[in-house]
Amino acid sequence: MKKPILSLLLILLIIISFSHHSYSQIKDNKYKKETRNNWGLGFVYSENGFGFSSGLYVPVSRSTDFCLNLHFSGVSDSREIQRYDIYGNSVVLGKVNRVYMMPLSIGLNKELFKGDIDGNFRPMISFGVAPTLVMYNPYDRSFFNAIAYTKTKFAFGPYAGIGINYKQSKSTSLNVNLSYYYLPVTGGGVESIENNEIKDVGGLQLTFGLNFMK
Repeated sequence: MKKPILSLLLILLIIISFSHHSYSQIKDNKYKKETRNNWGLGFVYSENGFGFSSGLYVPVSRSTDFCLNLHFSGVSDSREIQRYDIYGNSVVLGKVNRVYMMPLSIGLNKELFKGDIDGNFRPMISFGVAPTLVMYNPYDRSFFNAIAYTKTKFAFGPYAGIGINYKQSKSTSLNVNLSYYYLPVTGGGVESIENNEIKDVGGLQLTFGLNFMK
């Protein structure tokens, strides 16, 4: 009689132990759920100038995010020469327009080697298209007065980039991204310097960003 009872007790202990282990695994997996980029802010430095950006991220797979990134920056001509007058004011020789651009980057960010690399550093690639609003106004007017004379053009083209994402905590991450944009201006270029059109407002772009995760 004792042997069957001991056997049943042993079986019950095994079941309880297995159930507790399974529950612990489920609980651990629940709390180990990986946080993903949700939105972010960044500083942009490019061949044309510098500016600021803001992005929104939506996961589409375990290693890929759909992203919308809007940034605003100035556009300068590589031939611009800056001088200072006797009062210390800066003057750009031959400059006729202040030029700005506002690209909306629509594309995908993909983490490379997902699950194969331990640690908080994650290499990534990005690619997509960037419809861009190009704005310009007369340089011979004061900054605020010139706003009323602003004209617009459009640019459109692809981009691709590589970068590194560093997860600081469960709620924030830092990223550095180097991208190349090809953004030809439609309907002819825009002049920053007299008689010299800027026909492509793209080029290399370096972004330093802070992402908020959830």
